[in-house]
Amino acid sequence: MRAHRRPGPSRGRSTRESGGGGRCLINGIVLDSVGTPVAGATVHLADGPGPFPDVAALTGEDGRFSFAVPVKGVYTLMCRAPDDTVWQVSARAVPAEPVRVEFHVGDV
Repeated sequence: MRAHRRPGPSRGRSTRESGGGGRCLINGIVLDSVGTPVAGATVHLADGPGPFPDVAALTGEDGRFSFAVPVKGVYTLMCRAPDDTVWQVSARAVPAEPVRVEFHVGDV
């Protein structure tokens, strides 16, 4: 999985986390180029299977965000860092297995 700055690529990662429940969750973190959490980044769902919520998350001091999505499938997430650079990453959501996404902003 790769996160992209528009234009130019960056590192991105998606890993499964153990979890239960039966709902589809996408959890993530926004980090700068040295691995420090980025507060104040905006993350939203840009694409996915079928209809999905038109919502955005603002990262806190810990750089984290989370989305509950309505159906399993591949979702594209967009991140706007505080410096207005835009990054994207895709994640495959499945019930009862939260997926973890990392945006590494500032990497070129």
